[in-house]
Amino acid sequence: MNNRIFYIVLLWMGTLSASAQVNFNNTNYGQWYIQMNNYDTKTQVNGITFVIESQSQASVNIPNWRITARVIGQTPSNGQYFPIDKVSIQPNHTATQGGAPFPVPSVGQVGLYPNIILSTAEQDLVSSSMVPIAHDAGQPFRLELWYDWTIQGGAYLSNLQEWRNYYFDVEYRLLNGEGLLLGQKTMKHYVQIAKLSGSPPVQNTFSLTLNGGAQNGTLTLASRSDYDSGTSITYAGGLTVNTNADYQVLVNASAGTPHFSYGSNTIDLDVLNVNLANAPSGVTQLNTVNLSTGAQVLAKGNSTGNQNRNFDVRYSINPDNKDKLFYAVKENTGTATYSTTLQYTILAQ
Repeated sequence: MNNRIFYIVLLWMGTLSASAQVNFNNTNYGQWYIQMNNYDTKTQVNGITFVIESQSQASVNIPNWRITARVIGQTPSNGQYFPIDKVSIQPNHTATQGGAPFPVPSVGQVGLYPNIILSTAEQDLVSSSMVPIAHDAGQPFRLELWYDWTIQGGAYLSNLQEWRNYYFDVEYRLLNGEGLLLGQKTMKHYVQIAKLSGSPPVQNTFSLTLNGGAQNGTLTLASRSDYDSGTSITYAGGLTVNTNADYQVLVNASAGTPHFSYGSNTIDLDVLNVNLANAPSGVTQLNTVNLSTGAQVLAKGNSTGNQNRNFDVRYSINPDNKDKLFYAVKENTGTATYSTTLQYTILAQ
């Protein structure tokens, strides 16, 4: 999966901000160890728990908070490192303790991403929470985020040594909407490779990459005709796929950014159409989709034989919903940049 920011720039438009302090901890009952004894994928259910707490004599309101993860170190075992891109984390549920004085929001209500592959680059677990850290003066706030973590199975496990422990340190950070650090924790995870039973499976591989300007796409409306007639932008060769099996490419806006937003102002996602063009050989289906938080199929195709195949990425204003752009600019002057996060995913058909 690739997460990328997409912007709509409106040349005619206004601003906002917030801050405070909270505790960010992990509980002692997390299970940060997985033993691999065959070639199957294995998940440690509820293996990671984050706790966000605040109790202040003043009222607290922190909207749009963010949690990130990145691998900051690995310990080799006999000169070998565990492949970090085989490790992912998924939200399981939310909770609190002691009867919180507020309804506990669900995973979907917070806007937690459904699956994050770990990397040495910082990854968002939630990029802009839809539920604020908020309470009245003297009242407590406690929100627990329970996560599973998963080791992908596959033939690659044969390359690792049996009865070895592979350690890696993951730094988790909580930031407010302006990017200021509220708290951070480092957890030491490890994977033990036991004696592997069974035979290594034939591994299907799927790779998707966004290239050049498509990584942070921008669609600019600069004139009256752009609002009246719509406008578009195409990023040539903006998406590359590489597979050894039949595939499909999907796109959606992240649940954490369910609108194009600029400060407190928003524009509905359905003002934007997305499609892939200039299809390579072997493509069996191309669709133009109207952007939403639900994943929709942009393209289907046959195996590329582990060769790179490029598509053009095109963004355009949906003419049926262009009036929503006028509502966004009617009382503003100047320039405003409305943004959301697009997720591109490649899956087997």
